[in-house]
Formats: sequence, structure tokens, C-alpha cells
Amino acid sequence: MKEKVLNAVYDLVDEIKDKKEYTRLLELKEIMDKDSTIINLITNFNEVKVKYEEVSKYGKYHPDLKEVRNLLVNSKEALFTNKVVSEYKRLEKEIQKILDEVSRKIALSVSPKIKHPNEIGLINKH
Repeated sequence: MKEKVLNAVYDLVDEIKDKKEYTRLLELKEIMDKDSTIINLITNFNEVKVKYEEVSKYGKYHPDLKEVRNLLVNSKEALFTNKVVSEYKRLEKEIQKILDEVSRKIALSVSPKIKHPNEIGLINKH
């Protein structure tokens, strides 16, 4: 039985990987890994995010909080409005919805008491 279940899982994985959304996601990932503009946007966003986390520890009392917050907003906007990145994030969410739905159906078919992601991806508490 274990082998039968594993084979079914592998078939399901293959089916998900055959979807055009997954294929496009891989293409976009490759583009993002090679595009120097996107690499710079990601690097800048991550650096500013670290700075923001450091200054936000002190809250409104840190003299650079407002400036760093604005830098974070601007770097996030620049990154996520990039056409390649926004398409990648959209497809990533679609694939995640599929995975959440599969997880939910498997859990409910076993028992209604098993925790599983709901429609918005949060784990239900029983």
C-alpha cells in the first residue's frame, strides 16, 4: 500500500509540474537569476529590509526610522512592480493554491480533525 500511495503522489507531482504555470514559473526564475536589474532590485530590497528591522527595534525613537521606512517602501515597490517579478509572484500564488487544495482534500478524506490550509492558506485550528 505504501508503494501505491507514493506512486500516486509522484503522479500528482508530475501532473503539477506539467502545468503551464509551473513551466512558466521556472522560466521566470531563470530570467530573474540572470537579469542584473532584478538581482540588484532583490539585493537592494533585502539590504533595506535588514536596515528597517534594525531601526524598528527602537520604534519611533530611532532618528532614521522614517527615512528607512520610505526606503523600504520604495525598494519594495520597485521590486514587485517589475513585470518579471510580479508575474513570478502571481504564478507562485497560483501553484500554492493548488498545493493547499491538494493538502486540504487529502486531510479531509482522512479525517475532518486533521489540520489543513484553508482557502487563504491559513491552517485551521480544531
